[in-house]
Amino acid sequence: MSDDEGRPETPEPEPAAGEDPGQQDEMRLYLHEGDSWDAAVKHGWEKEYCYAKNPGEDFFHLILSGEIYVHKGNEKFCLNCALRHGVVTRDRLHWQHH
Repeated sequence: MSDDEGRPETPEPEPAAGEDPGQQDEMRLYLHEGDSWDAAVKHGWEKEYCYAKNPGEDFFHLILSGEIYVHKGNEKFCLNCALRHGVVTRDRLHWQHH
């Protein structure tokens, strides 16, 4: 399928463990540990890899130029993997669950 301009539609990621599926329309993301993780935009084309592998894959995938990612020390996660591993959440009340 494609959108009105002919671009292929990107499938929505599955909700992370413990997330309400109704929150999938929410585009905001929240870091669970905002004081230790940072968000950044990848600039340039030097190879940088996500710290996690996608389900069913046996390789680490690239973080591409212009992509938003989160990092702490040497750990870098694309947003999909950060959601899947619980580094970020769509739950705007996440701070109440600790």
